[in-house]
Amino acid sequence: MSSLIIGLDIGGSHVTAALVRIEQLSNRTLSIERDQLYSRPYKKSINKDPRLIISTWIDCIDDLLQNFVNDYEENDTIIGIACGIPGPMDYERGISYIQSTTLHKCNSFFGLNLRLSFQSSLRELISRWKYKFDAKYPISSCSNISYLKKQTISEKLQQTKQITIKSSKDCNTSLNFTVVPTINGEFQESELSIKDMRNYCALQEDNDCYDENKNMNDSSHEIYFDDIKINLIETPLINDNFPSKLLSTIEQLSEIPISFYNDATCFAVGEATSVHNRDYDRILALTLGTGFGSTFIDRCEIIKNHPDVPSGGMLWNYPYDENSIADDWFSTRGLIKIYNTILEQKSFENHSDVSTNEQQSSVNTDKKSNIVDGCSLTEQASNGDQSAIKAFQIFAQRLGNFLVPHIKKFKTDLIIIGGGLAQAWYLIEDELNTTLKNFCDVQVYFSLSHEKSICLGAIQQQLSILIESKNKCIRQTFQNLLPVIKTINTDQYDLYPCHEIPIGYIGVGYKQLNEKMFRLIEQHQILLIDGFVGTYFDEYAYELNKYYHQKIKTKNLSSLIFYDTRTFLKIDTNNKQDLYLQYSKSIFGKLAIDLDFKNDFIDLNKLNYLKKNLSYPCVIIGPGASFINEISPLIYIDLTKNELYYRICAETSFSYLKPAEIIQEDNSLRSNDDDNDDYELSSAAYEKKCLYFLDYPIFNKLKQELLPRMTFYVDGQRPHCPTWLHGHTFRQAIAYLANVPIRVRPWFEAGSWGGQWLKSICTNISQLSENYAWSFEMITPENGIILSDKNNHLLEFSWDLFYSSQANRILGNDKHYRLFGGSNDFPIRFDFLDTMDGGNLSIQCHPNLQYMRTNFGEKITQDETYYIVETKQHWKEEYKNDKNSSAHVYLGFHDNVNPKEFHQALLTSRREHEKLNVEKYIQRIPSNIHDFFLIPNETIHASGQNQVVLEISATPYIYTFKLYDWLRLDLDGRLRPLNIKHGMKNLKFDRHGEQLRSQPITMKFEQDKYEEQHLPTHDLHFYDVQRLIIESNESIEIIRSTENRFHLCMLVEGDAIEIEFNTIDNNEQKQIRQYNYIETFLIPASINQYRIRPIIKNKTNEKKHRQFVLLIAYLKWDCEKLLK
Repeated sequence: MSSLIIGLDIGGSHVTAALVRIEQLSNRTLSIERDQLYSRPYKKSINKDPRLIISTWIDCIDDLLQNFVNDYEENDTIIGIACGIPGPMDYERGISYIQSTTLHKCNSFFGLNLRLSFQSSLRELISRWKYKFDAKYPISSCSNISYLKKQTISEKLQQTKQITIKSSKDCNTSLNFTVVPTINGEFQESELSIKDMRNYCALQEDNDCYDENKNMNDSSHEIYFDDIKINLIETPLINDNFPSKLLSTIEQLSEIPISFYNDATCFAVGEATSVHNRDYDRILALTLGTGFGSTFIDRCEIIKNHPDVPSGGMLWNYPYDENSIADDWFSTRGLIKIYNTILEQKSFENHSDVSTNEQQSSVNTDKKSNIVDGCSLTEQASNGDQSAIKAFQIFAQRLGNFLVPHIKKFKTDLIIIGGGLAQAWYLIEDELNTTLKNFCDVQVYFSLSHEKSICLGAIQQQLSILIESKNKCIRQTFQNLLPVIKTINTDQYDLYPCHEIPIGYIGVGYKQLNEKMFRLIEQHQILLIDGFVGTYFDEYAYELNKYYHQKIKTKNLSSLIFYDTRTFLKIDTNNKQDLYLQYSKSIFGKLAIDLDFKNDFIDLNKLNYLKKNLSYPCVIIGPGASFINEISPLIYIDLTKNELYYRICAETSFSYLKPAEIIQEDNSLRSNDDDNDDYELSSAAYEKKCLYFLDYPIFNKLKQELLPRMTFYVDGQRPHCPTWLHGHTFRQAIAYLANVPIRVRPWFEAGSWGGQWLKSICTNISQLSENYAWSFEMITPENGIILSDKNNHLLEFSWDLFYSSQANRILGNDKHYRLFGGSNDFPIRFDFLDTMDGGNLSIQCHPNLQYMRTNFGEKITQDETYYIVETKQHWKEEYKNDKNSSAHVYLGFHDNVNPKEFHQALLTSRREHEKLNVEKYIQRIPSNIHDFFLIPNETIHASGQNQVVLEISATPYIYTFKLYDWLRLDLDGRLRPLNIKHGMKNLKFDRHGEQLRSQPITMKFEQDKYEEQHLPTHDLHFYDVQRLIIESNESIEIIRSTENRFHLCMLVEGDAIEIEFNTIDNNEQKQIRQYNYIETFLIPASINQYRIRPIIKNKTNEKKHRQFVLLIAYLKWDCEKLLK
């Protein structure tokens, strides 16, 4: 197979294309097909609709393909389109930040997703080829040829005409010759005069360029002499021999990679890889034209982040003086500004003897220049206009002085100058060289093959992407995606607990969703697609764009435009973000609960600019799309937290609100002693930190505000297969859930100390994981709730969206609602710690309430308890008497431990990588099944190995100050961070282990039925626990009242438990739910009373059914005083 790539130079006034054959993919050997470039200018009438500008790009590609018909070889395949285009842009994603100064002054390019618009236009082109491939009609086979009258500075040459021949061999070189009409009206060339450009350029691609005997008409051209047009060769579009395989290649154009790169960088790469410039190590490439572009190259490598170059390798935004930047001066508008200043000064000099009024009148007239572009000014200078000549000289002098410090710092060997103003090299070169030679010795060359270099440079950069593996994993985990349809066996632990919606259905897949969105766009001409951080918005845009094109084939509709919301995201909020992320070498930050998405992270000027310049029909997509207006239809795409973390680990999703760059603190300001918890965060750890402290508080708040506006709610966790609900149906389902028992979707994580028990009990989870350390049974900031319909289609949404609208129904009483009614304030969590055949947890503690609020912004602190669900000796009979398999917890200090001595022992262990004699300081307490240990804040503790712990705790869960971690490595091969400095400020040395073992109190006992026990918690705990020990008899029924507060429950022994309750509606129908062993479920306060019945699943195994044990956690009535 022979591979080809289309290269495009997308400029401010025209577009140029080249079809490049990749002779050797690995060696990047490139050759331009037929040595031919194709160019199209923008029509003067184009000023508003970006579709018209993009259609010019497509027309240029169409020209290229028409010529390719004659040269197509059977195995030829076009594998990519690489575009060099001016910025500002998000080049990787193809999002334009261009406002009105470039690309034909098209305001509607701001925020535009160029890749999607490009693909849409390519589909239109494909349709023309597909349905008219047998048509025969004559068109010109090549590009337009520009013409310019030109005169030298020193003397006026004889009357000449200039032709720019768009052939790569001629390097876009201007050739001067006399045009002599013949008798028959044709034209002939007389005394072809070619200056020896090798003396100043040395950038030509072929010595044939200077072969005066070479036939200039060896390829087809259109030549313009004023209003005279000569078609040297005319070729039909498609002949009878048009190969069908070529049509297949063309049909794939909209599906191949389309890449965008900065045009200045493309120019630099194209020139640096040229055979003529390979001897130079350090090259500074500049483009002078609509804007001022720069690229620093060291041995063919682009340098962006290096002490020797400005930030990003960009000079355009480098300060020129106190009031301007380089781009203001070293661009066409800067040159014109200089010229107008000269005219203004000259007008004062010429009218010095005239009255003041007359002088002012003359000045106002004379200083108005008709010059609107560099080409016109070049022509005036070429014709001897001394003011224009002087403008170029001042421009060159200022450019040289500006460049000198950068040239010196980078130790530049060669400066290559391209762009539109490079065509005026003869007006710039002398003054620039003179200025530079006063300070440094550097070679300066002007490239007149600007467009060719950009095309080749863009292709060179795209090749790096094409060569890389295309099968990048989009999520890093062993866990399965949530299935679209629930089919797994739920007789045991249910991995996907679901709640059937009372009305409606759950939609599946893009086809139905796109049809719904298409109808909304037809009706409103605009669609807003907002969503959660980490969502693959590009996938949704791509699918909708493709579907929309198919639908409009039979309708007279414009193609769809996509605008990206990152366009109006503030990029200068680092100080505000750093306030919450705090020290970059700490895993902790402060919750940004007082920040607002729109007020703190949206550039309102850019937002308003985008709103005023939208081109319809359009879609605004991305976080914050809802800010466009409050009345347009709104799609919200949500993403579960576990899937977001899997994407973070695979580096396919990232924090949206993180700082543009990590601010490195001055280490000299920090203590250099051992009491320093500095830790270099991995990229994934840093992203998760940004998510927790920045993105989550702000995105959750926005999502909750948008709930009443959502036209459709989409579950975006499954790539290529979303599920979704109509907004009205979704809101009804949420309201319904507040009146029934709820089980959130659990998820599981491996850890350095993880065990094997969860893998054996929860058989539906992936068995490929090395171990499981945690089960997130109900940690509400991390869990979602699964909905199902009658077809068993599944959709998951986040807990916070449910709780923010239904907290009063969950909590019940006003006292608890005042304390925990905030959208993210559900107070209790259940989670498992599995150390069975694993290791000990780290020695740790948690912050006191005031420390938590002051340093981390949380409302409540991380008080915990350990309930022992299983031990190795109890789980497996063969280990019953094996002392090495015994279980224990580390809890509380021994008497008379010296805090300073303990602190020093911790520091020594970390510094010297020495083992800590843990049991010298901390009590090691044997643990057995159903033991209950209390761990209020500031208590030193750890779970030992060979057991499974149910943590019944306050909801905060990441504020674990690790003091000692057994010198082991984490799963990523790095030492886990220790938090000794935080920890030593949050330890009570008078807390001892046996004081913290809860002693059950029997509250009620019915012979042969059940016993109700109270498991008292610590005075600092705002929650309490009851335990029901139920006999193994399915006829037993226990009636419980919620007393207007929720019950959080788990069956920790026995097969299953049945919950019967009355629905809260006019019928008050009875409903039944069944929950298996170790499944967490919530009885909301809206259910006044419920009935409990044990369920025996294997009635033949008498030994197994000794008893059922149900734990019930709830809030204390007096918890308010604990949170003051």
